Amino acid sequence: MRKSALIWLFIFCFCLFSAPWGWAEGQDRGVPWKELAPGLAFYRWPVKSGTQLLDTIVLLRIKPDQWSFKVFYNSNPKTLQEWQQTTGAPIVCNGGFFQENFRPAGRILVGGASFGPLRNRSMKGMFLAEPKKGFEQNPKARLIDLRDEGVEETMAQYEQGIQSFPVLLDPKGQVRVNPSSFQANRTVIGQDNQGNILILATEKPFFTLYDLGNYIKKMPLGLTFALNLDGGYRTQLSIQLKNFKYIQAGTGETQEAARFFFPEGAVKLPSVIGIFPRGGST
Repeated sequence: MRKSALIWLFIFCFCLFSAPWGWAEGQDRGVPWKELAPGLAFYRWPVKSGTQLLDTIVLLRIKPDQWSFKVFYNSNPKTLQEWQQTTGAPIVCNGGFFQENFRPAGRILVGGASFGPLRNRSMKGMFLAEPKKGFEQNPKARLIDLRDEGVEETMAQYEQGIQSFPVLLDPKGQVRVNPSSFQANRTVIGQDNQGNILILATEKPFFTLYDLGNYIKKMPLGLTFALNLDGGYRTQLSIQLKNFKYIQAGTGETQEAARFFFPEGAVKLPSVIGIFPRGGST
């Protein structure tokens, strides 16, 4: 064998056996989406280390041209099931962070009405949906970076919105969160390069925010933006369609925040995101 061939063989073997498989296992394949309805797809992505299942990330991909988004808020919080019953939304997930008095920690828009502080420097990104009259040319749903210029003008053009933090993945591919040891269930709202909105929810309290940001960066989702929503026990997702049902509730988080709200009962949420088919049929 020629010397150059030996060199290339060595390089190939080195790359093969030194590849960081770990959590990246299986990420060279695409997502085998299950279509639940037109414009709506679902998959449970296994997070593995070797053969060990560490967590599962629920993925919900939504086409805004076919599904609408509404933010709901009430200072008298409700369980996710109560929210689903009162709103009639076939899909409901938890919203952003809130304070002890159940006031939003960041600004939310509910049918054009604003709740919560007009400005909170802790908030880093915002999900917006349903352009107001006169702005129909805008994307029906999008995520924005609150450090960009013109965000106030952009927010004023939408009926629905919710601020949160941190930005797990920005359009430049940067993970904008520092490492920590705080593991919990996580809820993430993101946008891909096709304009789809994605909801991600972890089924176990495995990920830190830093680790989750780096993990979803490697997933074959085409994400251009990913924003963390509230998590821990407040990670909540319910899908109730005619031919498909799924419910996920956060199961844990590290002790310093584990039972900050509702230490002995069902977790209640002051705000949620409801998702509706634009045609009215599920």
